Amino acid sequence: MNNIKRLFSIICVIVYLIPVYGQKDTITAEGLYLKYNIPSYHKSNLTTRDTVKILDGEMDSPAPKDSDMERGELARITKFIGLTYKALPQYIISETFYLKKPPLNPKELLWTTGSIILSQWIHEDGECILFIKCSGDRPIIKGKEMKPNKSIDRLPINVFGRIRERLNVTPMSFKEITEEEIQEIKKKITMWPPEKAKETFNAQYVITYPIKSKKSVYMGKYTHKMDLMMTKWGEHLTVSFLVTKKGNKNIEKYIKDVEEAFWFED
Repeated sequence: MNNIKRLFSIICVIVYLIPVYGQKDTITAEGLYLKYNIPSYHKSNLTTRDTVKILDGEMDSPAPKDSDMERGELARITKFIGLTYKALPQYIISETFYLKKPPLNPKELLWTTGSIILSQWIHEDGECILFIKCSGDRPIIKGKEMKPNKSIDRLPINVFGRIRERLNVTPMSFKEITEEEIQEIKKKITMWPPEKAKETFNAQYVITYPIKSKKSVYMGKYTHKMDLMMTKWGEHLTVSFLVTKKGNKNIEKYIKDVEEAFWFED
């Protein structure tokens, strides 16, 4: 009888745990959905020789440890480009992650947002998710971090190259963008007046553009509706707005949140 009771208890525990460990679309403490996201890891225990062996197929990449998860990348990289941000209490803010490949995430989503996301901001109402992307690291030379080149006041041409793929919903192309393509892109984007860009983000340029691909959808319900790109000194930060049908009706509210959260240094 005791053995039967014990077996029954074990079965009950297993049944209880199945939903917990089976639902990878449940949010983690890092603000990620493991069904759709892969945390970004650094291999602190790998030597250069190990890395070469992995690339050559001579050894398998070791399973990542929790301690190897990249943390604090949003604060680190935004600081490098001279941008400050305020963590808004109504959003859950994630660590850096990769979007899993199709079929878990549509290829159109990866083409319009990119595969690596610096941070994911999830609104408490569950109707909007923001993907934050940044222009990248600053190199470290002789132990000193390089700062943005404040003499740059023009809008980099490669910005239009990025937008081209987003608007056409195509894979990243290394083909140089033409002047004709740039002029066509300018007809499809909204360029904020310089005064508004400076007043809102202390930016030199702010560009918004719609994403019209019906297949660029996250988690089966968040449609990628638009991007907002702010630039200064040749650096940029892009916010992708992914909303539900209900959230799309209130997208102006989420834009106001972004306007409150980010600010470039002088």
